Amino acid sequence: MKKVIQSKTIKELFSKSTDILVRPIELDNPQHLTVHLFCVDGLVNSQLLDLAIMKPIGTEEGSRQCKTQAELANYLLNHGGAYHAFGSEITDFDKLITVVMSGMAAVIFDQLEKAIVFDVRTFDKRSIQEPSEEGVMKGAKDSFIEVLRTNTALIRRRVRSPYLVIEQMWVGRMSRTDVALVYISNLCDMNLVEQLRKKLQAIDIDNIAAASFIEEYLIENKGSLLPQVMYTQRPDRCASNLTDGRISIIIDGIPFVYVLPCQLPMLLQSPEDYSENYIASSSFRILRYATMILSLLLPAFYIAITTFHNQLLPVQMILSIQEAKAKVPFSSWVEVLGLLFSFEILIEAGLRLPKPVGQAMSIVGGLVVGQAAVTANIISPVVVIVVALTGIAGFTVPNQDLSIALRISRFALGILASFAGFFGLMAGIIYIVTHLCSLDNFGIAYLSPFVDCKNMSLQDTIFRYPVENFKYRPDGLAKNNHRKQK
Repeated sequence: MKKVIQSKTIKELFSKSTDILVRPIELDNPQHLTVHLFCVDGLVNSQLLDLAIMKPIGTEEGSRQCKTQAELANYLLNHGGAYHAFGSEITDFDKLITVVMSGMAAVIFDQLEKAIVFDVRTFDKRSIQEPSEEGVMKGAKDSFIEVLRTNTALIRRRVRSPYLVIEQMWVGRMSRTDVALVYISNLCDMNLVEQLRKKLQAIDIDNIAAASFIEEYLIENKGSLLPQVMYTQRPDRCASNLTDGRISIIIDGIPFVYVLPCQLPMLLQSPEDYSENYIASSSFRILRYATMILSLLLPAFYIAITTFHNQLLPVQMILSIQEAKAKVPFSSWVEVLGLLFSFEILIEAGLRLPKPVGQAMSIVGGLVVGQAAVTANIISPVVVIVVALTGIAGFTVPNQDLSIALRISRFALGILASFAGFFGLMAGIIYIVTHLCSLDNFGIAYLSPFVDCKNMSLQDTIFRYPVENFKYRPDGLAKNNHRKQK
């Protein structure tokens, strides 16, 4: 049976909760009209609540002249009886509970079985600071925080188009987490918007404890290590992707924003690329692609060439490697995989420790352990160089999710190379390339525009062309308005 809005029902529902306030407000008039205030202590701005709602109801002449609850409700909602612009009427019991639990205050009219809610929310929040993961030198130094409405304001500040749409919904049976779907209606594909909206509404889970609780419902190929949703802490980067025809998803309590659809070139781009000269930016991008390949293949290449294919190396290099390995009791694949494993332990330990201690431990631990292992003839100096170069190259990847995928994949390639040399390595490379080509992200190829034979728009991929050349939006996104500038 559907519940109706009654103050008595709400009092019974929250009878054991001391932070829930359901108190009567009696008007000073002959009819002694009584309404009830319903709110959560700690989530509402008490000063705004007193001045904008409580005081007008209790002291204004217009309120005292109301003879019925219907007249009072109409006066508060339509005739400025409450000094608050954001007031709305609710007749659904579940919706009333949800909005009040999110921090709004409600005035309940028992006779009418409805309530008027006012947005008087307040949040203890951290200030807007410089992004911690996406470094910035010449760009804006603000970043998203944990409050959804602040994040939508940061986007609205940069995209002032009337076509910017911010749809808000709730996800989670118990948590009722606010989630916003953000897009520019005259640019993006509305079929994609509808598809994402249905995916979000179909999520049936008690609590949104972390971002992955929503991310894993959005991605289509859950068996892939590669990130299929891009996240960003920077409002300017989010705004740029919105104007390209992409869609953003904002989750209350999460200090970053998801951007969809996601392609591989996006994960290797940095916001700083657009703040520097296009020649310098293109050089840095080429460096990132090169270091990504180096980080992925170097350990497996070393294992294969030292274990199975020594004849491919110059004689002097072979003699140097053999001399360094003369007293080491382990084979090359054991050295490389073991040191890679130790490197991952150091990274994980550095993340879990307090930040100042973690940084010092990672640096000192790597130096001490590496030097001690070389001195004890457990590993050869060449392997230390290979693993160190691999790790440093992996840190140049801007996207952390892609970096994690590379770190796991290099282990798999190393194992293949230890069994079959270059044949195993090539088998692994073929599998990775095939997997990349098979990925489809909401109707757009993951390797787009590299695999788009019709129109290979490479102006903003490996190279960053001058801004005046960005005449068109990415293919497959803004179908209704493809042209970006004249």
